[in-house]
Amino acid sequence: MAPPSAAVPDAPEGRPAPGARAKKRRRRNILIAALAAFIMITGIGMVAGTYYFDQVELPENLALEQSTSIYYADGPLMARIGRNRTIVKFEDIPKHVQQAVVAAEDNTFYTNDGVDYWGVARAAWNNIKGGELQGASTISQQYARKWATLEGVTYGRKVREAIIATKLNQQYTKDQIMTMYLNIIYFGRGADGIQAAAYAYFNKPVKELTVAEGMVIAGIIKNPNGDKEKGSPFDPTVNQAEAQGRFDYIRKQMVALKFMPEAEAQQLKLPTPITQAQNRANNATANTGLNNPEGLAVHHVLQEVAALTDPATGALLYEDVDPQGAKNFDRVRNGGLKIVSTLDSRIQKVAVQEASTQSKDSNMFNQRDNLQAALVAVEPGTGAVKAYYGGDKGSGNDYAGYYMDPVLGDGKPSCCGGHPPGSTFKVYTLATALMAGYTIGSHWNGVPHDMGSRTAANKNQVKNATEGTIPHCKSGSGTWCTLEEITVDSLNVPFFEIAMMLGPDKVIDTARAAGLTGMWATVKVDGKFEAQRQDLLKLKGTDVGGKLFDNEIGFGQYPITVLDHAGGMATFAARGMAAKTHFLKEVWQGDNRVFAEVLKPQRIAGFTEQMADDLTTVLQGVPKHYNLSAPHGYQLAGKTGTWQLGDTRDNAHAWMAGYVPYDKSKNSPGLAAAVWVGNKDKEMPIKFKNGENIIGGKLPGPVWRDFLDGALTAVKMPKVSFLPSKGVGDKDVGTGISPTPSTPVDPANPTPDPNPNPSPSGTGPSKSPKPSASPSASKKN
Repeated sequence: MAPPSAAVPDAPEGRPAPGARAKKRRRRNILIAALAAFIMITGIGMVAGTYYFDQVELPENLALEQSTSIYYADGPLMARIGRNRTIVKFEDIPKHVQQAVVAAEDNTFYTNDGVDYWGVARAAWNNIKGGELQGASTISQQYARKWATLEGVTYGRKVREAIIATKLNQQYTKDQIMTMYLNIIYFGRGADGIQAAAYAYFNKPVKELTVAEGMVIAGIIKNPNGDKEKGSPFDPTVNQAEAQGRFDYIRKQMVALKFMPEAEAQQLKLPTPITQAQNRANNATANTGLNNPEGLAVHHVLQEVAALTDPATGALLYEDVDPQGAKNFDRVRNGGLKIVSTLDSRIQKVAVQEASTQSKDSNMFNQRDNLQAALVAVEPGTGAVKAYYGGDKGSGNDYAGYYMDPVLGDGKPSCCGGHPPGSTFKVYTLATALMAGYTIGSHWNGVPHDMGSRTAANKNQVKNATEGTIPHCKSGSGTWCTLEEITVDSLNVPFFEIAMMLGPDKVIDTARAAGLTGMWATVKVDGKFEAQRQDLLKLKGTDVGGKLFDNEIGFGQYPITVLDHAGGMATFAARGMAAKTHFLKEVWQGDNRVFAEVLKPQRIAGFTEQMADDLTTVLQGVPKHYNLSAPHGYQLAGKTGTWQLGDTRDNAHAWMAGYVPYDKSKNSPGLAAAVWVGNKDKEMPIKFKNGENIIGGKLPGPVWRDFLDGALTAVKMPKVSFLPSKGVGDKDVGTGISPTPSTPVDPANPTPDPNPNPSPSGTGPSKSPKPSASPSASKKN
């Protein structure tokens, strides 16, 4: 029988057992050996380590991608594009928000040198033991990782992080590091930086966050992504229990770090952020600005920003070229610019309200599905676009203008902005006649007759309206109509003849000087006719008049944009002073204004203020003709226009363009507007639901009238009056044929017209007009 084993005496009270002492000795020996090895390695690598430390660069001028914001001229945000980040200054971040971040992420932030060595040792020991992988990253290290775009969990990366973090703390203050950190990190919900996070979770700027709201956002940093579909588990709208636990932890740390007393901390309740759906909705309207009507104006604004040049070199200010040679404007899209547009939010709201088929307040509401309207308003004397409606979606077709946006688009021309203006274009022909010396009382032959190649024998004689070709003028004869009458009654025949007499180049130059930048001509390409836009900023009347644009220009055959037409009307509202039509008011980079609009209005050469007053007197008769009076008493002057659908008696385009009085001395800058109604897609008849043809005075007219009245009321513009006619000119007869002197003229019972058998109304080109030599005519309106 084996002897019993010797008993092991109990260890003295308060001392570890011999086995425990042996384990402790082995652990100590391992640590001593490791320390010796560390000293040896450190000694060997000291020179190389010092060199590596010195080579790490610091972010002197960190260029973070951040959103560019576009504002209305009167202050509200219109759109936000690019990376969802807005850089904020230290003073705009509340102290309690910073403290919540320290409590959540780095308790030793204000005392460490960028690296929490005890934390590193603790994390390393945990990793050696096989526990959960820990990083022990301080705020400085987290910032270093983001800044240096270092990825992957490796000890080499950790060493580099520690070096960068240490150097950060040598060169920057804790306040600077905190500011840089909160502007660079990701908070989930698509929000980069604390300002975007404040909007993403609580729909307010960071400076307005409460203590509890700051704690929720600080808690998100630990795991901003979580479930890709739902979001961070610390988001109270995703996981209430997890979020509460994280909130309680941060509250406890806030007390432990003496950021707030216990009693105050216990009063804090977990707040509920806005929902993910609401955040996405906010992003859809503010962060892109392209899913609403204002989005089309954004394209025009960005086109102008992209065209800005450096005054010193003449080079494009924001164009970048990547290593492969591709050009982009990323400094506009993600450069954090503050762009101020010329649009007025109050006027823009009225424009959408009156022109959109989606608005129950609009004359366009509940019309036929094929109809589309476009409306642009421009301020006389400045050329500033105050409202722009070219469609309901900024990502869709632009029916109001023509842009080539290289920032959000590919820089290619936009679609669908050119429309034949019909008789609204006669305003430019009228101005040309006034400059040629004809009075508004001069007499013209309004009866269809042979003119050049436009003859009855050739069956292409110019016609008037479908209401009949016998003009009912006060003289009693259609061959003796005043310039004022032929404008109000919109007779095509005399306006064609004015263009033929004075030259289409003269009419083109008047339109160019008034503000038209482009016009579509039909040209033959590879054996086929197609409409091509001609750049009137580069081409003068003599370059294209009689070649691409013939005498039909006198009554509006050739397509133009609503934007250009509104600018032209603004010129006449300003009594002949033309200012470049534009969307861009200011550009800011941080606190520096790098661009401000320069206004250089120029008078149309040869067009006097007195001529402008006569022209306006004539145009006041058109709204009266259609009973278009403003409910709030604003005076109106304008011109209607309609263009036919091909060889039919139907219409495809209808217009109204004009303005209200302009008087700077009475703080009434006035407003000009152009409205077009046509088709959304392919050309087809534009009709009311009862089958009646739409003409300029019966749908575009009411839209135009209601817009101007509503816009001026919204901005409380003082009412002023148009100036009276000055009766300029010395030519009293144009092509008019006086009635027989022996025949008494009774305006109430005019004598029969010399042309008792008028031919039917002529034809006109559709959206892609026919060559100018083909038969054409516009409907009277």
